[in-house]
Amino acid sequence: MERVLAGHDLVFVRNRTQAMEHLEKETFGMVLLGVHFDESQMFNLLGDIRLHSKYRKVPILVVLLRGRFPMSDVTVEALDHAAKAMTANGFLDLDHFADDEEGNARIRRIVDYLILINGDLQHIARELKDETIISLVERRRPPSAG
Repeated sequence: MERVLAGHDLVFVRNRTQAMEHLEKETFGMVLLGVHFDESQMFNLLGDIRLHSKYRKVPILVVLLRGRFPMSDVTVEALDHAAKAMTANGFLDLDHFADDEEGNARIRRIVDYLILINGDLQHIARELKDETIISLVERRRPPSAG
């Protein structure tokens, strides 16, 4: 993932406490969360992130690398559904991507798309908020005497 995300500012954490400390202090455009994070605390951290008002809409991508943790396809599908039910924006089973230039490029496109969508949504939200404020101000102005 480090190679795939080259060029992005990355912060790596080892446990839920460190993750929440960084989330409190900094602003992130996306959270990548490994299924096996902090001895399988991924669902707890996902819930913590979504409860934090600053991160309710930030894209969260859950990533699974089976490697030394063999799992059945049914288990992987259940993890995918559970992560999305907890409002993760995506679930990547890295076993479905070759560890080569093409596979890494496919993962990079997914990550970049989620970051781009988040940026667009934040921009739209700011514009709508500004328009709403302008509309409210215009409605409060007294009618001009004519």
